[in-house]
Amino acid sequence: MCLAEHPLQSIQCASEPCLNAKKATMMIAGRQEFNITSQTRASLERKGKSSQNGCQSGLLWWHVAALLLLICCSFCSATSGSEDTRCDAGQFQCGDGGCILQAKMCDGRGDCKDGSDELHCDYRLCRPPHWFPCAQPHGACLAAELMCNGIDNCPGGEDERNCPGLSGFRFGDFVQKPKNCTDQEFMCQDDRSCIPIDFMCNARADCLDRSDELAGCKQAEATCSSSEGHLCANGRCLRRKQWVCDGVDDCGDGSDEKGCVNLCQPEMGKFLCQNHEQCLLLSEVCDGHQDCTDGSDESDNCHSKQDCKIKKCAPGATCHMMPTVGAECHCPTGFRLAKFADKCEDIDECQERKDLCSQGCENTSGGYRCICDPGYHLLAHDNRTCRASKKGHGSADDQPLLLYTTQMTVMGMHLQEDNIRNHVYQVAGNLSKVIGVAYDGSHIYWTNIQNEAESIVKAKNDGSHSEILLTSGLDAPEDLAVDWLTQNIYFSDNIMRHIAVCSNDGMNCAVLVTQDVHQPRSLALWPQRGLMFWTDWGAKPMIGRASMDGSRSRSIVSDNIHWPNGIALDMHQQRIYWVDAKLGSVQTVRPDGSDRRTVLDGMLKHPYGLAIFEDQLYWSDWATKSIHACHKFSGKDHRVLARDRTIYAVHIYHPAKQPEDTNHGCRTARCSHLCLLAEPESGGHSCACPDGMRLAPDQQRCMLTEKRQRLFVGLRQVLLEIEHTTFGRHVVSKSHTLPCSIDEMVYNRINGSLFIADNDQRLILEYQPDARETTILVRANLGNVSALAFDHLSRNLYWADAERGVVELLSLQTQHRALIRFFPGQEWPIGLGVMPNEGYLYVVLKARRHTHIDRIPLSGKGDQVHVFEDDLGDDDIKLAADQETHSIFWSDSDLGRITHSDYRQPHAQTFRGKLRRPYSLALVQQDLFWSELGSSAIFWTHKSNVGPRKRIDIEAKGDPDAIMPFVPMAPPRRIPLAGSSPGSRESHPCQQQNGGCSHICVGEGPIHVICLCPAGFVYRDAGNRTCMEALDCEFRCGSGECLTMAHRCNGHRDCVDNSDELSCDKEHSRKPKVMCSPRQFACHSRDQCVDMERRCDSIKDCQDHSDEEHCEKYDKSKMCHAHQHACDNGKCVDSSLLCDGTNDCGDNSDELECKKPASCDPEMFQCSSGSCIAGSWECDGRIDCSDASDEHDKCGQRTCPPDMHRCLLGQCLDRSLVCDGHNDCGDRSDELHCTPESTKKNISCGQDEFKCSGNKCIPASARCNGTAECARGEDEADCGEMCSISEFQCRSGRQCIRQEFRCDGERDCLDGSDELSCEEQKKHNQTQSARRACRPHLFDCQDGECVDMSRVCNNFPDCTNGQDEGPLCATACRPTDGRQLCQHKCRATPAGAMCSCRDGYRLDTDKSSCVDVDECQQEQQQPCAQLCENTLGGYQCQCHADFMLRQDRVSCKSLQSGAAILFGSFNQVRNLSEHPVMLTLAWSANDSRISGFDVDVQRQMGYFSAEEEDVIYQIDLQKKLVTRALTLPRPSKLSVDWATGNVYVVSAQKEIQACSFEARMCGRIVLAKNHKHLKHLAVDGYHGRIFYIAIRTEGFGHSTSELHMARLDGSRREMILQRSDSYLTALTTDPHQQQLYFVDLHRRTLERIAYRFKASSLGTQRRSEIILQKSNALIQPSGLSVFENNAYIINLGAKEAQQCALYGSRICRNINLNVMNAEDIVVAAASRQPQPAAHPCMHAHCQGLCLQADFGYECMCGHRLVAEGELCPHGSGNEVAIGSANSLELEQQQSGSHWLMLLFVFTAGLLGTGLGYMYYNYRKRGHKDLNINLHFQNPLATLGGGGGGGDGGSSSTKAFLEQEQREETSSDRANASSMQFGVPTALQRLLRTRQVSNDPMATELLLESPRASSNLQSLANGLQAPHIVVADLDIGSACGQLRRNGNDDEHARLVS
Repeated sequence: MCLAEHPLQSIQCASEPCLNAKKATMMIAGRQEFNITSQTRASLERKGKSSQNGCQSGLLWWHVAALLLLICCSFCSATSGSEDTRCDAGQFQCGDGGCILQAKMCDGRGDCKDGSDELHCDYRLCRPPHWFPCAQPHGACLAAELMCNGIDNCPGGEDERNCPGLSGFRFGDFVQKPKNCTDQEFMCQDDRSCIPIDFMCNARADCLDRSDELAGCKQAEATCSSSEGHLCANGRCLRRKQWVCDGVDDCGDGSDEKGCVNLCQPEMGKFLCQNHEQCLLLSEVCDGHQDCTDGSDESDNCHSKQDCKIKKCAPGATCHMMPTVGAECHCPTGFRLAKFADKCEDIDECQERKDLCSQGCENTSGGYRCICDPGYHLLAHDNRTCRASKKGHGSADDQPLLLYTTQMTVMGMHLQEDNIRNHVYQVAGNLSKVIGVAYDGSHIYWTNIQNEAESIVKAKNDGSHSEILLTSGLDAPEDLAVDWLTQNIYFSDNIMRHIAVCSNDGMNCAVLVTQDVHQPRSLALWPQRGLMFWTDWGAKPMIGRASMDGSRSRSIVSDNIHWPNGIALDMHQQRIYWVDAKLGSVQTVRPDGSDRRTVLDGMLKHPYGLAIFEDQLYWSDWATKSIHACHKFSGKDHRVLARDRTIYAVHIYHPAKQPEDTNHGCRTARCSHLCLLAEPESGGHSCACPDGMRLAPDQQRCMLTEKRQRLFVGLRQVLLEIEHTTFGRHVVSKSHTLPCSIDEMVYNRINGSLFIADNDQRLILEYQPDARETTILVRANLGNVSALAFDHLSRNLYWADAERGVVELLSLQTQHRALIRFFPGQEWPIGLGVMPNEGYLYVVLKARRHTHIDRIPLSGKGDQVHVFEDDLGDDDIKLAADQETHSIFWSDSDLGRITHSDYRQPHAQTFRGKLRRPYSLALVQQDLFWSELGSSAIFWTHKSNVGPRKRIDIEAKGDPDAIMPFVPMAPPRRIPLAGSSPGSRESHPCQQQNGGCSHICVGEGPIHVICLCPAGFVYRDAGNRTCMEALDCEFRCGSGECLTMAHRCNGHRDCVDNSDELSCDKEHSRKPKVMCSPRQFACHSRDQCVDMERRCDSIKDCQDHSDEEHCEKYDKSKMCHAHQHACDNGKCVDSSLLCDGTNDCGDNSDELECKKPASCDPEMFQCSSGSCIAGSWECDGRIDCSDASDEHDKCGQRTCPPDMHRCLLGQCLDRSLVCDGHNDCGDRSDELHCTPESTKKNISCGQDEFKCSGNKCIPASARCNGTAECARGEDEADCGEMCSISEFQCRSGRQCIRQEFRCDGERDCLDGSDELSCEEQKKHNQTQSARRACRPHLFDCQDGECVDMSRVCNNFPDCTNGQDEGPLCATACRPTDGRQLCQHKCRATPAGAMCSCRDGYRLDTDKSSCVDVDECQQEQQQPCAQLCENTLGGYQCQCHADFMLRQDRVSCKSLQSGAAILFGSFNQVRNLSEHPVMLTLAWSANDSRISGFDVDVQRQMGYFSAEEEDVIYQIDLQKKLVTRALTLPRPSKLSVDWATGNVYVVSAQKEIQACSFEARMCGRIVLAKNHKHLKHLAVDGYHGRIFYIAIRTEGFGHSTSELHMARLDGSRREMILQRSDSYLTALTTDPHQQQLYFVDLHRRTLERIAYRFKASSLGTQRRSEIILQKSNALIQPSGLSVFENNAYIINLGAKEAQQCALYGSRICRNINLNVMNAEDIVVAAASRQPQPAAHPCMHAHCQGLCLQADFGYECMCGHRLVAEGELCPHGSGNEVAIGSANSLELEQQQSGSHWLMLLFVFTAGLLGTGLGYMYYNYRKRGHKDLNINLHFQNPLATLGGGGGGGDGGSSSTKAFLEQEQREETSSDRANASSMQFGVPTALQRLLRTRQVSNDPMATELLLESPRASSNLQSLANGLQAPHIVVADLDIGSACGQLRRNGNDDEHARLVS
């Protein structure tokens, strides 16, 4: 039998190979138990190779190795019954509970029934070769690796005897190392070994020759102190007098217990003879016999007459005759006579003696009873001692474990009963200066005080997998303790002088106690009471106590205490123990400081660590280098357990020492960071915050008081982001893999990005760590970038290029680049640092033999000053500037040091020397970080050079102490660093309109700026602010300005001297922008006028063709539109402006004849004032007349229709949305008073699921995840938390930040909402800033102060320096030579006259004359909603033909009211209208998700796509019927050509198909290739254009967006926009303005681009205009529509839509939708779809599709172009049948239809088993029916205004189907096929797999239908058939046919 020698369990391998035993042992070694270290395993392996072969001997070393895990199981195992069942002394307890003689254990015969007496015998008997026994009786059992290691681990040092010599050794030769014993040791005579001097003459032979009991006793007799000890009669010396007369024979001959008065009292039933020689029983006194040698037990009093017969005693007392007093009463044992009463009273032994019981003591009548705490049991043989209970069966928790440290190692010792053969082994080795140690049952913790490596380390229980928990904030962490209830780690720091705590992961740390803490050392915790205790050996030595949260701190011992070191808590006896190294004592006190005692003194030399377990104290002694133990009450039984190097901390672990408390305060606390236990008086617990945070008012959450900054480390393509903390653990918070190599980098404190130089690709990039986005800034003309620096005031990026020898900058505001300085010759820049507030930079210039640091102005214009030239090395030198302390640091890798200086007053001083080639520098908060060449470590220290140097290891080869132990690449030789800093709020003139510079603004200090021009540009004029291309400097003014020839002879004076307008002839003269006369039509390009007679004459006179647009309602008789008034001067103004008191015509003809009777057209309404408005504007809830007469009393109160529900807030709601489980009203009034019958039958969801309102279950993890998975988005409702008044709540609702962090330029909210809408905040900050450029209306006092211009020259000095007053104030504006100085206004200033202009004008270049301002050209704030006409000094707004101006004369209103907002919500399209607010259900598609929809307002048709169904549907909005359905592969977005009625659909994200429901077919017009996918599309039916978005996804999450425009047949494609790092999501058209609007998800912008035809002669390239950017209206835009003057935007996950004005200030307002999953939005209004007078297809004879084309129309059959009149081949159609279940009002079938369908399925024999299985899955998902066909619900109001509900939907559908069947050629076949269609379609829908979209937007909002998709089959020749599939068209053959036709343009449209 092969037995594994393991202390925890036996491994039997009787029938298995011996290798199985080895594997099993290794398996056990991997458990969460103490194991031997890797060094031990290696040592045992080497020794095992030399052992004998065979199973028993060959694998013995494997078995014994595992024995170090914890305990010998059978040696200490319990029976299966009660844990108190124990064997008698001298017996061994078997594993099954039986008992045998101890001598029979390991005798080679199995005496126990389970054989446990023969298991692990090497371990139990401490047998070689794997164990070494120290000499008895105190010797330990050492692991073999501790033998001959040069250290005496046995108390007698026998483990170092007979060790092989180091040289000349032959087998059999041994050398004896000489011994020199210390003063505290006794040297044995024979072997000259050393034993503690206390072991001398102790009645136990500790020397092998017994010399300690022979010669030792003589020495003891001579040295025994009578004042401190006692000399026994046998010569033994008791070191403490307290051991005399204590009832214990300590001398061995009883001499210490003779004559003890306290032990021989009558109350004890004893009598002490007078000579103190004898102690007799009371029965021997006065018995007539002299028992005392002096006869004192007999006297005459024994026969006194007053004998016991007369003596009256108290009840219970007995009378004894005494030789001294005669008859005397004595109470029984345990009682005594009361002082003032004649009775016997009980003695409370528990109060009078504290050493009676190990733990608890309970007084009884006449005695006491000892009790034990849970986890302990009372020993039966003395009923006083408590021992830790054993779990039995070899449990690892049975054996107490003692850990101690020796600086270099952590050692373990398994404590056996009576400390016999304690096993000693190494837990962790190769350490440095390890002091404190703790163990919580699963992990070991230790402190390291090694210089530059101060840390707290956590490892597994065998010392493996060690990790550094924290280094930051540590200086000398001497001791630590683990709170086993909360897992918090408490520790003391000797140099930092505090007691602190950290979470178990080291992330959150807090300082607890600093008051009166000087040099704290040891710690002890009492979690059940919330108390902690510590020793302090500083200036005021003491024992301190506090709550574990740091409160209630005080000293409990401060007198007669000197060097308190170790401290231990006996929670059972409620006592604190400590050792005093100076007094050499062990003392104890109660937790409140009372009852102080000395346990042991005089015998301790220099005690350090202390621990307690059961009744034993354990301590380490520096002087004897050993572990000692003694009894905790008396100090007796002193023994040495082990020796080692100098031993520090001692810690004992046993589960009984760490009892669980399931009701502690932190178990239910909701602390965000740290929960600390506390005393019950303090509440039981409190929450704490780490450094840089404070508790919020709720006392639970932590709020940032200052932001933690980050250190960025570049490792080639890997960027590590380390969150820096001054106190806690440094961890890599994020790791980024970049598409570039990181050679240099610098932090952008404006937006938190990083500028990175990649010298491999020759790029400079900007990387956003939060968004993980990379932008290329510079890619051309780059060499080797050697340094980067950033000017946060001017927003300029500087870099040094060592290869090209230049320093350059890039303006981040304008993206222009400029050269700062070129260094020709033999010097090249290698380091750079900027000082923005000072206006200069420092540059390191390296020559071949000399390196120096120079100072240069930031603009490069100025002198170059040599600052540091001496004592600089010849290798890398990097700079780092500290703006806070005005310091500059530089690293010198050649000289190995870091130097610093004040950059204002240069004086170099060494910061740190003797470094190993320091390289990159970074400043983070108050610390300076640096890397070293060729090293993977990052070093740091305080920038004031106070404190130790720290390091962060970044290793690539699995170093467990590294911060990134598994970096997948070796660290580079050069590691660049960058440090973050708080966002800059400083204002600077360069931040205000670029400082007035056209290209680049550079600061010259905090106030002044200088403008720079890029390479190839020159200053335009002497002002040196505007740059122009040098090639454009075609004309030089006589006054010096530089102009292009375009300014020559343009009729405008551009030169000051007017030289640009001299010598001009008519041929070269150019006219300015035209202003047309009232009888002329102004072309929309504003550069051409045509006569009104030529308007709408079918001849395109305007170059932009605008004179022939929107002519449908143009009245040629009055040469104005029908709704306009013809002024007498020929001008046209809207009728709404008549008689409103404003001269709009210019000749006042619009204000005449206002009192005449009504003269408005029949379709108009005349206001009481006389003006005419559209008739639909009357009573529409909005005031349109200037006198409000359109909203008169007859309009009546707007109420909800009878068939609608009125919400409490007033809006009207579709009845179908009432009691549907969703809050559609917004006030929940639609869900009140709902009966069970009115709601659907509910389903129940699992515990890990969330129930949606539509009886759908989703995973609980989807709740509050930022996207809506429920059909109504209710899984994202009520997710936020309330923030305090001093906090800002992020938009997501899940995060609170301090108000101070709002709008500070850094993203503190995860969603970035703290940096939204910061314009007003920035304006406020700029107003408050004193260091700024004065605004135009302010006067500059030239000292940074600004005053209002109205206070200048007012005879009072408003400027502090008086610069606003001067002698020129009185004469500045006087005319000279009769000529006014200023054309309009003149203001006197101390410097002379200052001219200004009236509103609508601006100063010309001569600064005195005024020219008109063309307001219509102001793109940033376009004044008009639609058309703008410039006038002298102003402008006039106009509207397109279908609109009229409102009374504000800016915005336009549609002539046809009744517009509705349609928005999609999963399977519904809802209709929202205003005045009153009405929410109706336009249509619903059961469980199918609607992926796109649009409406044709003129035809009253709706269209939507169901991507999961591969079908698009047409709905008759008046009949409320689905009329037709066409099949398409994965249709998504669609748009209607309202002119022809064709629908354009994005199919499978790869193609656009044009579909005609009239022709019942679709054809492809666009095919996307080249890894693109199509995202969205929009159609302008009026101009015959289609627009679509193509997305190309690139690497690293980047994407490129393209906007394409084409004719409606796909021809004449044109890319109108291409943008990288962009993701366009939606677009829409404004056919009136011919503007295309689109939204960009990545850039969060709303933009527009004009697509109006421009003549080639203009040569103008289309350019997009940003309307909104990073607004709250653009969070995750997904839907867009434009109507009148507003854009309507839908954001994913938002409850409301946004309505944003497209003109003026562009203000947005919310429109409440009450759903969180709206994705598309369409404004249904007739004016959005202007109808052309005719379209080409009206007269076409196409048999299939007819599409508008460039020159008329095109005919298509499927995907193929055909000639007009050509018949389409069989199979070209796309129509699918609409089953009878598709009624608009068909409700869900009852469950009974399940069985009917199943019966039909089984009788038909079609997939019965499969249907049953899918039915089971369907029911499992919560569905109630198998009606899997789409059904639609009636809208309660049509878009066209028709209201009311329809009749029975079933009958309507039946009529429709009958009509369809009559149109077929064979009704019988149609009827037969309709019967066959249902089942296979249903089965296909059940069995079909779901299509998965790769659209990035789809991943942001999961809105998938819970039902399976369906395959709807196509019809051929109009016949329904169950298995007719749409034929696949060969794209290649189609393309080939096109090529054969030679039509390249037609072929080109199929390629994208």
